[in-house]
Amino acid sequence: MTGHRRSDAHDDVLATLVAGAVEAADTLLATGAGQVLVRQVAARLTANAVAARGHLPAGLDTAGDPDGPCSLLAAPGGTDQPAQAAAVTAAAITVSQCDEGLRESRGHPGLHAYAAALATAEADDHSLRVFLRALAVGWEVGARLGLLLGAPRPGVHPHGGWGGGAAAAAAGTVAGQDAAGLAATVNLALTVALAGPEADTRRGNSAHYLLPGLGSANGLTVARLATAGFPATGPALPHLGRTVHQGLTDRPVDAALLPRPLLPDAYFKPVGVCAHTLTAWTVARAMARDLPADEVAAVTVHTYAGAALLAERRPAGRLARQFSIPWVVACGLLGTDPGAPDGSADDRRARAARLAERVTVRHDPGLDQGYPAGRPAVVEVTTRSGARLTGRARFHHGDREDPMTADDLAAVDAALLRTPGVPGGAAELLHGLARAPGATRLRDLTALVRGGAPNPNGGPPPVPAGAGPSGRKDTTTW
Repeated sequence: MTGHRRSDAHDDVLATLVAGAVEAADTLLATGAGQVLVRQVAARLTANAVAARGHLPAGLDTAGDPDGPCSLLAAPGGTDQPAQAAAVTAAAITVSQCDEGLRESRGHPGLHAYAAALATAEADDHSLRVFLRALAVGWEVGARLGLLLGAPRPGVHPHGGWGGGAAAAAAGTVAGQDAAGLAATVNLALTVALAGPEADTRRGNSAHYLLPGLGSANGLTVARLATAGFPATGPALPHLGRTVHQGLTDRPVDAALLPRPLLPDAYFKPVGVCAHTLTAWTVARAMARDLPADEVAAVTVHTYAGAALLAERRPAGRLARQFSIPWVVACGLLGTDPGAPDGSADDRRARAARLAERVTVRHDPGLDQGYPAGRPAVVEVTTRSGARLTGRARFHHGDREDPMTADDLAAVDAALLRTPGVPGGAAELLHGLARAPGATRLRDLTALVRGGAPNPNGGPPPVPAGAGPSGRKDTTTW
């Protein structure tokens, strides 16, 4: 009987969590500021996806049907298979790595929710408004699942796990499911949650891209099955907590059940690398203002356990570089882009590689309690003259404690669109996501890039969103 009561309790927790997420999303979208924020998330993730065109792993880069209703974004054309579109888009966002997240959830709710919302809304020919609401609901569901489940077990990467629930919530919202229906759909999606090794990511293995790709596709597929009448199942949270995470307690995490929106607490990345590297990069960038990189003899980065794993001095390929603190710090000291795609080797990359060899990453147990409230890093530099310099940071520009302005966000989006291979029309698509009326047909916006030829030099910057609408409730235009 005790086990039965615990299952029922977890079942009730999920229903409360999903209902709170739906309420939070609608509360957010009832304000002009909230509408702007959701549109900014959509624009950032779109920029990530199109910036991956020409840079996807083999097999994911296959061109689609020019008449396919669901955009691939990171590959030419479209598809009539929404799960395929969601998989390619989610994988593409992690290729660029310049996305958003919620630090306390230890993951990226938008990555999964966006890919599923976009593909489903296009497949069913919905408006921009429907897509944005689905993105907001999926984001809020995913953020709360991450809070409730807590840290994954050592060695497990968070992509594709509870993110599948975020994708299911987004796709179910497009289908018109109410809160009770969404809870059943999310629960069903969590029964097929993925749990992949984080070592693949650090080593730069392309299998990493399958976690968000297939996780998002699974969530979307489950939502469409549930809409068609597929039977509900028993509580999945206890199993996920035991197997993928470090244990689900009987007492729910209060923050996971709050009806207030969590999206305003999200962070945005200023460059395309793992968020665990960003505080060390922040310190390195600050030091570079007064310290010529050629004067650096050695660097030691002290950080918390999760970040200390990212210690590879000789990362092989773009993905491994994006998850290497030595590489990211070296680029910070040199003033180069640590997340740049592979291309012809140049002197800047060679200099970064040589400097990364002099960077040591050390785990400082005293910093472990600083995460996820922050991402503490202490950077010590020894110069060739023997001087010792120390810098530290808990947050990066883009964290809620140091938020980006609308112009900052637009500038990062513009940098993504300058990636070689970005299709023509990308800037216009981002502008439409930021400014178009909610009644706009989503396919009319994505058509701007669906057949667009790649620009080998990257596209022009998007038109900044500007201040956006006022804070008043306005559900007729958003």
